[in-house]
Amino acid sequence: MKQELKTFEVARIYENQGYFEEAMKIYSFLDNRETSDEVRAGLKRMRERMEDKDSGSLSENRISRLYQEWLGLMILERRLDNFKKIKSHP
Repeated sequence: MKQELKTFEVARIYENQGYFEEAMKIYSFLDNRETSDEVRAGLKRMRERMEDKDSGSLSENRISRLYQEWLGLMILERRLDNFKKIKSHP
């Protein structure tokens, strides 16, 4: 990959599209050149995802994050339903 394409934005795009190895390479490159909290967080996410992929199962941290996300979505859905009920009453 050309150096000019090794940006944080490109790494995020790769990550969002599921190209974790490519994203990991870019995050590692960026970490060597310009260490930042965002780059370190990206490296950590990629390591976790690569470990999950290698182990064939979800890590406890990943399951916990997914559960928290699911629970948050359920709460938002409940609030939306309540809002719709309130709005429909005159």
